Amino acid sequence: MLSPAAFERRLATAGNLSLAVFIAFFAMLAYWQAFRTDLANDDRNPRVLQAFSDPGRGRILDREGNVLAESLGDGRRYYHDASVAHALGYLDPRYGSQGIELAFNGELTGSQPSGWMGAIKAEFTRDRVSGDDIRLTLDPAAQAAAAAALGARSGAVIALDPRNGDVLAMVSVPTYDPGALGTLGDALLDDPSSPLLNRATMGLYPPGSTFKTITAAAAIGSSVVTPETLVTCPGEIVVDGFPISCRNVPQGVGTYPFRDAFAYSVNAIFAEIGVKTGWDRLLRVARDFGFEREPGFTLETAASQVYAPGSELSRVLLASTAFGQGELLATPLQMAGVASAIANGGVLARPRLTLGTFAGEQRMAELEPVETARILDPSLARTMRDLMVAVVANGQANGVAIPGVTVAGKTGTAEAGDGTSHAWFIGFAPAEDPVVVVAVVVENGGQGGVVASPIAGAVLRAVLGR
Repeated sequence: MLSPAAFERRLATAGNLSLAVFIAFFAMLAYWQAFRTDLANDDRNPRVLQAFSDPGRGRILDREGNVLAESLGDGRRYYHDASVAHALGYLDPRYGSQGIELAFNGELTGSQPSGWMGAIKAEFTRDRVSGDDIRLTLDPAAQAAAAAALGARSGAVIALDPRNGDVLAMVSVPTYDPGALGTLGDALLDDPSSPLLNRATMGLYPPGSTFKTITAAAAIGSSVVTPETLVTCPGEIVVDGFPISCRNVPQGVGTYPFRDAFAYSVNAIFAEIGVKTGWDRLLRVARDFGFEREPGFTLETAASQVYAPGSELSRVLLASTAFGQGELLATPLQMAGVASAIANGGVLARPRLTLGTFAGEQRMAELEPVETARILDPSLARTMRDLMVAVVANGQANGVAIPGVTVAGKTGTAEAGDGTSHAWFIGFAPAEDPVVVVAVVVENGGQGGVVASPIAGAVLRAVLGR
C-alpha cells in the first residue's frame, strides 16, 4: 500500500504528464492550424480529396450568379462550361486538385476553421457542414465572347478591369471537361497539345512588338526620346554586326517622329533606341511591370523573363530584346498587366479572380481585397496611352476599332522559332476612361493586327455593350 507521500508523488507525476500531453496537443494543433495553413489546400491532403464526393460542397458562380460548378446529390462535381475549366480547375481523388477548387477548398467545403474555437471544433466534432458559394469576377458576356472569338485555335485570352484587377474573362485553348478527369485523366496528361495547361497564366511566349510598350516607357521615361523626336532609318540599322531591317513595315525607311515608329512597329528604330536606353533602365522598367517574378494571382502563374539565366547582356541581345524578341518570354496575364497599368494612369491593380464567398445573395467574406501599386508616373502613362491610341487610329489593328469609342492597343507578331509567328494584341477601352483591358495570343497565328485584334475587339465590344 502506498504511503500518502508516495501517492502524492504519483499523482503529481500523472498530473504533470497530463499537462505535458495537453500542451503537446495544443502545440501540434497550433502548428497545423496556424503555421501550416498551406496544407489546408494542398492537393495531397486527404481532406481535400474527400471533398470530391461531398454533396455539400459550395458552388462556383460567375459575377452575375450563374452556376459554373456544383455538386450533385451523389457528390459528383458537375461543370457547366468548358471555357472556364482552367479557372475552376478540378477535384479528383486520383489526380488531385487545381484552380479555384484547390485555392479555396476550405471555403467551398466549410472546413476552413475560424479562430481557436473553430479549430478545436473542427478537430473534435468533425461535424458535416455545407460550404459557401464562391462568386468569381468573370463576366459571362466577356467570357462567352472570348471563347467564341478564339474558337478552336490554340492560345489564350484574358480581360481585366484595370481599376480593380477583376478578371472579366479568361480562356485557354485547348480546354477540357474537369468532370471527365476521372476517365480521361491519363489521356489529357499525355496529350501533346497540353489541354491541362492554363495558357493565360502559365503559357510563356515571346511577346513580339507588344513589348515595345515597355521599351518606349523606359526610353521616354529616361529622356532618351520623346514622342516627337525625329528618328531615321536608312533601310537597315546594324548593331555590332547584327542587321535589323526597316524596309518591311510602313514608315520604315526615312525620317519621322518616334510616335510613328511605335504606331508602325519599326524594329530597327526600337533596336537603336533600346541600345541608347541601356540594359539597366530597360530591366528596371520591365521589372516594375512585373517581369522576372510570378504575378501575385489567385491561380498558379509562371514568371515572365527578359533574358535566359546565364546569358551575356550584350548590345545585340539588348537590341533584339528592345523590339520584342531576344530571349523574352511572357504570359498573357503579364502582358495584360502591362496594358492595365498604362490604362489605369500608371497604377497596377493586382489581378484577382474572386468577389468573395456567398451564402445565397449575402457576401460572407472578401477573399481577395483590391491591391494597387503605382509603377509609372501619371504623365508617362498618359503618353503611353496616346501612343497606343495612335496604333489603332492609324489602322494597325482594325479588328478592335469600335465606332464612337477610342481604343488603345499594340499588336505583336512574335517569331516562334519554327518558322511561324504567334499573333499578339494588348489594349484597352475607352482610352479616356478605361474599364476593360484585354490580352490575346494565338499560337502560330501569324500577324497580330490581322489575327489577334479581332478576338480582342469581340471582348471589348461585349464588355462595353457594343
